[in-house]
Amino acid sequence: MRLFRKTWLKLPIEKKTRFYSLTIVIIILMVGIFDISVAGQSIRNMGTILSDLTRCVNLQAAMTAENEAFEKYIRNDIDANKSSYEMACIHTRACISRLPYDYVRIGGERYARTWRVMNAYDYYEVQREEILNGILHGKSYQKIYDLYEMQNNLKSYVQDLMQITVSEGSLVYQQRLTLIEMLPFIMVAISITTIILTILFGRLFSSTLTSPIKKLALGVRDISEKNFDSQDIIVDNEDEIGELVDTFNDMKHAMSEHISTLNENQLLNEKIHKDELERVEMEKQLNIAQLDLLQSQINPHFLFNTLNVISGMAELENAEITQKMISSLSHLFRYNLRTNAQYVSLSQEISVLDDYMYLQKMRFGSRLVYNKNIQEDLDTTAIIVPVFMLQPMAENSIIHGLAEKIEGGEVSLDVYKKDEAIYVEISDTGVGIPEKKLEEINSGKRIKTEEHAGIGFTNITRRLKSMYENSRVQVESTPGEGTKVIICIKY
Repeated sequence: MRLFRKTWLKLPIEKKTRFYSLTIVIIILMVGIFDISVAGQSIRNMGTILSDLTRCVNLQAAMTAENEAFEKYIRNDIDANKSSYEMACIHTRACISRLPYDYVRIGGERYARTWRVMNAYDYYEVQREEILNGILHGKSYQKIYDLYEMQNNLKSYVQDLMQITVSEGSLVYQQRLTLIEMLPFIMVAISITTIILTILFGRLFSSTLTSPIKKLALGVRDISEKNFDSQDIIVDNEDEIGELVDTFNDMKHAMSEHISTLNENQLLNEKIHKDELERVEMEKQLNIAQLDLLQSQINPHFLFNTLNVISGMAELENAEITQKMISSLSHLFRYNLRTNAQYVSLSQEISVLDDYMYLQKMRFGSRLVYNKNIQEDLDTTAIIVPVFMLQPMAENSIIHGLAEKIEGGEVSLDVYKKDEAIYVEISDTGVGIPEKKLEEINSGKRIKTEEHAGIGFTNITRRLKSMYENSRVQVESTPGEGTKVIICIKY
């Protein structure tokens, strides 16, 4: 069965269709031939029985006619009676010769009784001619009664032959009658068998032809619904249907890969576009930050050159504090004017913060204390950060945190490494930030410039995350106690 199925799966569809149609036709023809053969055989058997019985009846009638013709002839010796007698004898002999005498066909008992009839008639015929010649020559032949006895015996033999023929015919008829009576049930059984075979061949034909087509239709429906992750269609066919299914699976994979490539390209383009927008926005924010730092200067280059001259004069006059303040301010202007890059080292940012805090300390005097703690084994020159990152944070701490306190306070810078990350903390002991504003700052909402950690904080946060995706900026504050800005760089 497995070999047949394997061979069937390899057949082309055209040959499968022809084989299926031819099989149905052959089954129908076999059923018809069986019915015809059964009915024909029954009819032939019945015909043979009737023919044998008819021959026995004909022989019995012929012998009766012969005996009557013999009586007429011996009583009245005329030509008409002689002719009738001779014709009757010929007819009787012909009837005897037509009796079935095949041992295989009629069986041993009928064969023996037929042989007895033939032999008895041969002996009777010899005795009859001898007695007839004696009577015709005027002799009173006494053996005539023996001849009548022979005639009665012959009739008895023929009667026995008829009886056994009828008996055997009746038996055959009963057998055939039983078969004929069972014929409708046989026909029903054959019809059911034919239907079952037809269904089995139909299911085999369907499983190897229509079933793969249904699976293919479902696969096409999945593709129309943009579902390319469905399982491949698997069929056992090795014919045209199998080739079609394999081609469909290859096409689905190719389309899926093509669409995935398009989606990846689209995501990449969107990311590039987003990065470009962020870059433009950062440049814009950087320019705004630079303008904010220089907004009070009409001609910063002229101011920078003038400060250099004043610093030189202060040095000549031995005004060390004035000279140092002017130098720190010059450094701030030089950093603002000459730093065109978006990213600088952390050491440069700390240096700028030191100059800025020196000037603010000169301004506020003992009200302002600046603390700096940098981990000793940390190389700040190798750490790259966004430009103008620390100074705006310290400026927010002084303006919005300490300036409002009469007694002033402290601003601290802490730089250290922890858990594979660089932490930069700028803290103050100022007035702190209200809880609602603190939530707005940490959530990244737009904040007015005059608010604590305002536009500078937002700008720094964006630029830092553009450099280090996993970095974060967190503000912690307690009203009345102070504020801490924590910058975490996943370096």
